[in-house]
Amino acid sequence: MAEEYSFPPYGEEVQKVVDQFGGEKMETYRGHDVKPLWKLTGGPILWSYKYMFKAPKIEKIVIAVQSFRDKLMSYMCIIWPEDEYALPVFSSFWAESEKGTYFIVDCYPTADCICDIDYMEKYLDPLEDLHAKGRKKFPEFSTRDPNWFLAMVSPYYITADFHPSNADTQNALLGLTTDYLKVYHSLWEQEEPGDPKYLERLNERKEAIRYNLREKDPGGFMIEQAVGKEMANLSLSALF
Repeated sequence: MAEEYSFPPYGEEVQKVVDQFGGEKMETYRGHDVKPLWKLTGGPILWSYKYMFKAPKIEKIVIAVQSFRDKLMSYMCIIWPEDEYALPVFSSFWAESEKGTYFIVDCYPTADCICDIDYMEKYLDPLEDLHAKGRKKFPEFSTRDPNWFLAMVSPYYITADFHPSNADTQNALLGLTTDYLKVYHSLWEQEEPGDPKYLERLNERKEAIRYNLREKDPGGFMIEQAVGKEMANLSLSALF
């Protein structure tokens, strides 16, 4: 007898790790009320929630869960460090349906790692063992990632793009997500403010990452169709 398909408990499991940052839930962001994002619906097409948290050393942590017609789930967690810290940008994205899965998890470096090997060794190499584990489970790289996206990921970027989905693949992907997030939490615990001059280039790259993710997000059109342009723009600004 075939197992009954169900969606993974992404939001609940990621929230458990995010709680360890000791953040406070944000009601406003850059002068905008973000409480409408806590429960956002668009007729029969969309239901979603986005929670934002402010923590020490962190500009914002965002957890987003979206359902499209209860057939496709979209999950995301992204963490943006404050400008005084050299931390990478943590990012997890997962589109899941019974028919298949598209998944990414990474810590986007804010430094050019070939010019700054020390940065790579400090902030990214702690992911090496987890990356090896993930690549063993999901050895094939996705072919849908655009060139600008590949230019910003780390050497320990994990992607998965396959069908169909089942409980085994879900458990593996959820484990990779929370394990990468726990490594980021460990880096965050140890992080100290950086040299302002050194951080200038890192913040420049961080803002380029933010700009490209916001401007080229493929889900923006679907959200706009469901809830309108104003709420879609608020949703994107919350994420990026």
